[in-house]
Amino acid sequence: MDGTKKLSTAIGFGIVILLILATVTSMIMALLLKFTDMNEGTLAVTIFILALLSMLISGFTAGKKAQGKGWLVGFTTGLTFAILVFLVNYLGFSQTLSSSQLLYQLALMGASTLGGIFGVNMSKQNN
Repeated sequence: MDGTKKLSTAIGFGIVILLILATVTSMIMALLLKFTDMNEGTLAVTIFILALLSMLISGFTAGKKAQGKGWLVGFTTGLTFAILVFLVNYLGFSQTLSSSQLLYQLALMGASTLGGIFGVNMSKQNN
């Protein structure tokens, strides 16, 4: 398989995994909000931790599928998601990117990059 095609496939796979994880974590958070008395401060921290874990897992799966250049695959997966979030916020809600949102997205891209690095290393250990 061509190297670029392999990386593109891995990034696409990571994005699909990320969207599935985002859907599942959204459902879990909705259930927690419905059936517990979670306050707003706890909610923000919980969402951030779940988002970091989701990005780490998606970067990991993308890196494992790519079997090389994990930092690039993980970063591109995170960057693609950040661009999607920006487009939804800008086009859907007319919101521009604030400095706190930028830091949030950079942290998520860092988690995805780290996941990509771990994924490549795990795929090399299994071979």
